[in-house]
Amino acid sequence: MEQPTILIVEDEEHIASLLETNLDLEGYQTVVAKDGNDARTMFAERVIHLIILDVMLPDTSGIDLCRHFKNEKRDIPILMLSALGQSKDRITGLKSGADDYLAKPFELQELLLRMSNLLERFQPETQVDDTIQLGKARIHFSSFEVIADDTSSKMTVKEAQLLKYMLERANDTVSRKDILEHVWGYDVYPNTRTIDNFIATFRKWIESDPSDPQIIKTVRGIGYRLMTS
Repeated sequence: MEQPTILIVEDEEHIASLLETNLDLEGYQTVVAKDGNDARTMFAERVIHLIILDVMLPDTSGIDLCRHFKNEKRDIPILMLSALGQSKDRITGLKSGADDYLAKPFELQELLLRMSNLLERFQPETQVDDTIQLGKARIHFSSFEVIADDTSSKMTVKEAQLLKYMLERANDTVSRKDILEHVWGYDVYPNTRTIDNFIATFRKWIESDPSDPQIIKTVRGIGYRLMTS
């Protein structure tokens, strides 16, 4: 299997060299951009699997560059690096579309772990059909529409992501922790009660008797199992 290609966008030469050398040793393929213009060119010309992006660049803001990358390719993970480590700076980075945020100076092993988590989260999953029948509900993922009992409802983006995640792992138990990591993302967790509320909504749509669910089962103390067989 081809090793992931990492785009390093970093104008501090010693940090860029450190990252390039160590990621090469870990078996990754790397390309290095010193500024925003170089980064845009490399991004357009290569297949990139993950971006390590410095916030402060000589010709542009890493925040603006992050938005550019996400507008071009929504499903590419971005790990933002910054000497600005306060909570408000991290929130700004995450709001711009970054999937994780690491303050400088950082431990190399922590960076590698965060990269690994992001690559796992964003790896291609088993495809789920755009339109499926699940229990009594007809679900249209492209339009976010659910039709059940002759009533049409709209899914939110997160509801669609969670339902797809469970369908991709149909008949297996998925833990709340796995759901939080894969649907909401590393270190950006909502309250676990949010998941329970989503499941309750799904059951109203698809179960003949939501109080006695036969399709989405609760695995006590762990999570849920969506049954398709």
